[in-house]
Amino acid sequence: MPYGQQFFHDLIPEYMEGVYPVQPVITELELRQYISVMDTDQDIRSFVYAFAACTLNLTRFGDKRTEEVLHTIETLMNRSIETLRPPMAGFRSSVMKAMQSMFIHNCLMSMQASDAAFHYMRDAISGIQLLRIDCADAVDSLPPHERSRRQRLYWQAYIHERFVAILDYRQAILPPLDSLPEDDPTIPLSVHEGFNQIIKLFRLLDADFLKNWLGNQNQTSGVTCEWVEAKSREILEGDAEINSVALSMMQRADLIITREWLRTLVWRLAMSQALLSSRTSKDCLSLLFPVRLSTNLRQQVTSMSREDIEAHGSSIVHKLFEITDTIADVLVHVPAATLEETALRIEDFLFILEFVLLLPELDPTRRNILLEKLERLQAQFPEVYSASSSPNVPYDMQSPPSDPWYNVTQSKIGPDTFTDTAGVEDVPGLIPHQHLGQHGPESRSLQRVAYNHISRRLSMANFATV
Repeated sequence: MPYGQQFFHDLIPEYMEGVYPVQPVITELELRQYISVMDTDQDIRSFVYAFAACTLNLTRFGDKRTEEVLHTIETLMNRSIETLRPPMAGFRSSVMKAMQSMFIHNCLMSMQASDAAFHYMRDAISGIQLLRIDCADAVDSLPPHERSRRQRLYWQAYIHERFVAILDYRQAILPPLDSLPEDDPTIPLSVHEGFNQIIKLFRLLDADFLKNWLGNQNQTSGVTCEWVEAKSREILEGDAEINSVALSMMQRADLIITREWLRTLVWRLAMSQALLSSRTSKDCLSLLFPVRLSTNLRQQVTSMSREDIEAHGSSIVHKLFEITDTIADVLVHVPAATLEETALRIEDFLFILEFVLLLPELDPTRRNILLEKLERLQAQFPEVYSASSSPNVPYDMQSPPSDPWYNVTQSKIGPDTFTDTAGVEDVPGLIPHQHLGQHGPESRSLQRVAYNHISRRLSMANFATV
């Protein structure tokens, strides 16, 4: 389809609402100026294609993310790349050129083209380094608002590179600036504050963190109990500040999910060094931390709209996947103390799992990983019923002794039950904890009912076609 100037002008309001708050570099006035001359300037035309592709990529989600939209995004991105002139002898970097590469990187990340996305992110970083934003002598002569804008550009590249370093296990080359972007009265205060908060979170992915994350077995790990506790405190220190500033729910969604993602990364590093315990009172060193996180995350997600979350594109999807996958691992391998607690864990997990599986940018590989974890959970909870109702069928929990749930399940239900796919009436709610703690035939019957509620809840969770 032809893309006239009006097509690009129509995208500006969506850009200002859905892109600019998280990538606050190219202003609305600049976009209008660029579009007005795009027909006579190839470099600007190439940039405008990238702006349009990125805007569609971050503002078309849910039912709006149709095959036609995906085709348009890819077409615009390809046009931007095809018209992007290579740097010749007289090449000069600019904010516009660096942002063009960042926009292309954003689209390629959503397409799961990680190598190409990495190339354009590094291309943006090269342009930013040529601008010498980290050199006071080079930027002191700029007007304050322009200096602040370039600092935001630098930090944006820093954030993207740190995210890719974690996601794809790649080295990061861009060091942090010495300070946050200077105050800029030309942009909304909420944009300035929200962007500063996300910078503060990603600054926690410092050189030591990346060394620990990317390290191999031949290196001495810097992950100790003290390091885990200190990093966890740093992550949580910003909570009060986040709540004290006036941010949109879209900004809060990014900050809240990023914070929980960072806490999950720290927990996984602790797990890799066998620092976790089921007896500790410290969340960050507890085997059950992801389970507690799932309860909190469910409450947080319930307070947000799906649009507020999906507006952040593939990056938020990857973060939610990592959190959900970690929660699933704990549910599979660490049994709960009671059936009541098990039921609560399962409910929280299924809520988050369904939410993540419905995200259109979740790729097939990650989707299958989560579905396989669900199948493992389902296999650990075969339905049971009383042997007295069918005396010819022997008791069999159908769980190997190595299964962590084997002994736990037997102790909670009793030796007069066996597995099947029918025989227990549906349960509208959970069994009160005080009843589950009783002994005797009546108690075992209640326990069977509670167990089967969990079993059927899991068996009804069929997301294969989501």
